[in-house]
Amino acid sequence: MPNRSGNVPLPTMSNTSSLQVDYSVRKIIQLALPVGIAILIPQLIILTNTYFLGNYHPTVGNVTHQALLAASGIAGIFYLTLVMIGFGLASGLLMLFSRRAGEGNEADMLNLFPHGLFLSVLLSFFLMALSSFLAPIIFSKALHDEQIREAAISFIRVRIWGLPFVLVAQVCNSFMLATQHSAKIVAGTLAQTVLHMVFDYLFIFGYGGFPEMGLTGSAWASVLAELGYAITAIGIIRFHPDLRRFNVMFTTRYNVNELTMILVKSSPLLVQYLLSIGAWEIFFFFVEHIGKAESAVSQLLRSVFGVVGIGAWALASTCNSMVSNLIGQKEYHKVIPLIHRISGISFGLGFVLGMPLMLFPEFFLQQLTADPTLVALGITSLRIIVLATWMLSVSTIYFNAVVGTGNTRLNMFFELTGIVLYLLYNWFVVEVGKAGLAWAWGSEFVYWLVLFTLSATFLYVGKWKKNTTI
Repeated sequence: MPNRSGNVPLPTMSNTSSLQVDYSVRKIIQLALPVGIAILIPQLIILTNTYFLGNYHPTVGNVTHQALLAASGIAGIFYLTLVMIGFGLASGLLMLFSRRAGEGNEADMLNLFPHGLFLSVLLSFFLMALSSFLAPIIFSKALHDEQIREAAISFIRVRIWGLPFVLVAQVCNSFMLATQHSAKIVAGTLAQTVLHMVFDYLFIFGYGGFPEMGLTGSAWASVLAELGYAITAIGIIRFHPDLRRFNVMFTTRYNVNELTMILVKSSPLLVQYLLSIGAWEIFFFFVEHIGKAESAVSQLLRSVFGVVGIGAWALASTCNSMVSNLIGQKEYHKVIPLIHRISGISFGLGFVLGMPLMLFPEFFLQQLTADPTLVALGITSLRIIVLATWMLSVSTIYFNAVVGTGNTRLNMFFELTGIVLYLLYNWFVVEVGKAGLAWAWGSEFVYWLVLFTLSATFLYVGKWKKNTTI
């Protein structure tokens, strides 16, 4: 019988049954480990970029060292917001890919891919055009320091050119994860890392015959690295023997109903990530109001958040995929035990990664900057961030499990509730109470506690079992 796109699903064969996953600890780690490595590599990019800028003292212009770090953090979060909007589309596709894999419907999976790729390119062009107009206005209105404001605007004008490459790579990664080829994701991120580190070194400091470009050089390095990322991801799907058997098409005769279905399922996630990372951008605006040094050190602390949270985010993507796959198999009774297992692994990993930072915060900060003022300012906040990532390690698993059930609108509601309380806390603490940086970073506890409470309540009540069609 034809499916919604007019294609006839392939009969269930041995190669499609292999797409149905079990929920053993071995399988969880097998799927999550490559994703974790793939997430670790970009975080190493952020750390490397922070290290270079943290030890870069401009020889041209009048921009200070602290202003560059602050601008890098604020503009970087703005760009991350755009990337995570695209990740919302990729997460929706991951949920759809995984559900079809659980059903053994390979034909529909292959039909989803070019439609998702098409939407990701359109979305990237729209976000680039919108950002070119809005970013200067937002930074001009929100930032008090002129040096930080001008540096952030210059950075984002270059940085947005990497967006199409990132969004295309995200769709490719979702397909690889859903087909249980998550190990292939590592190659693209490895290519991105090597290119970024080389170009960062050359462009920021002006080595190898290149002019000294500072923060702008960092932006161009990122764009070129993301181009390499996309080329590698596409090449793997097109030419790797394990994936070539799917005969994936990158273009097709596009079906309006299929495009609409993907948008309907993914749009709540797009809005969710816009709100989530957008709220983080507002947080950095609040921090900039505290002071230039506080804004600069928060850029260092942001990189810590990424590194300690690596395991949790990798396992969260795995949880999304595995929950959706199990529901596709009608194995509803296995979903909650799966969430418990992944949560336990996630917390254990976060604890191991975070404990050295908790015990030796000063040593770690000294590796990122030679500025003793920033090191001293960041010690207490670093410890608070580590504690927050331990809460994140469980909350994000439950939250992504809700995505796996297909209830993306509910995810958006949970996200909105958490963000409203998060921003109210920041406004009261920073703008009204004039509290310091450590109190501002304490807002992470508010956000992740709300997400966990709402997601866990939904999953344990169990009404999601009555409506699992997507």
